[in-house]
Parts: sequence; C-alpha cells; structure tokens
Amino acid sequence: MEEHENYEELPPENPPKWKKPLIFVMGLFMVGLMISFIFVTFPVGDILAGYSESSSIKNNILEGDGVRLVFEGDTYKQLLQWYNDELSLEIVVCLKGSKEGSNYLINELYKPTTYAQAYNHVRFAPCEESVVLLHTHPHKRCIASETDINTLKDSQKINPDLLMAVMCEGDRISIYE
Repeated sequence: MEEHENYEELPPENPPKWKKPLIFVMGLFMVGLMISFIFVTFPVGDILAGYSESSSIKNNILEGDGVRLVFEGDTYKQLLQWYNDELSLEIVVCLKGSKEGSNYLINELYKPTTYAQAYNHVRFAPCEESVVLLHTHPHKRCIASETDINTLKDSQKINPDLLMAVMCEGDRISIYE
C-alpha cells in the first residue's frame, strides 16, 4: 500500500527587511563596546598612554621632549641592575651629574633612604644635589601620578633644574620637567 502524505506546501516566510540590518548594527555596537572597554580601562589604557609618553634608551642616551639624559660610564648598567633586582617593588634612584643646555649628563647614582615600598608606591628621603629624581612604576606603566607631579613641583622649589623620570621597563623611561 502506498502512503501519501497530505500536506500543503507553504511559501517560505520572509523576515522583515529591517531585521538583518538591525542585528548587524547591534552587533557592531556590541563589538565597539567591547573594544572600548579593553582599550580604555586599566591596564591597557595606562599601558598605551605610557608607551606613547615614554622613550626608549639607545646607546645610553634617553631622548625626551626637548631633554636628553646621557648616562656616562656604567651608570645605566647600574640603574638597570637595580631595576631588575626589584621588579616587584617601586624603587627610587637619585641621578647626579650636570646640566649642559638641554643635556643632563648622569655620572653617579645612589638610592636615598626608603621609608616604605610597595609594587605601586614608594616613600623616600629627598634626593640631595641630584639632577634627576627617578623612580620605577609597575611594568609598562610609565605615566606619572598626581603624587609624582606634586613631589616634582615641591623638589623644584629647591632645585629648579630637577627632572623626574619614571622607569617602567628596562629600556623605557618617561621624563617630566
């Protein structure tokens, strides 16, 4: 016996023409939100800003905006050693030397007395007779904080030529005047 199916073939249902463009626009909006969240929030935003503001040391010379730090002798090698020894903590290093025009010639380093240290903060005694006050920040975050800027301004009342530097990688430093 032959079976026959009794069914009526219905024409395919077409979705409204506005539905696909709406889904596409909503998808783009969601992707835009995700991208803005990733690139604007911590830590990516800080890393990108720090990268654009900092400079890379080449041949013991750091070129900043109108300023040049020249590490003489083994001073950069010593700085790098201190940086690598304490990657998990912020450190402060006082850079001594001379200023010749826009060039800061660094010929001596020392660490001031440190009162408190954490991965994102350090309290220390003032750097005496220094041309640059350098401290480290967590990896790839070379932006000075408001506290850093206030410390620089207070220190410049005593030494107007003093610079502040923020080191966030072995070869990346931001300079602040």
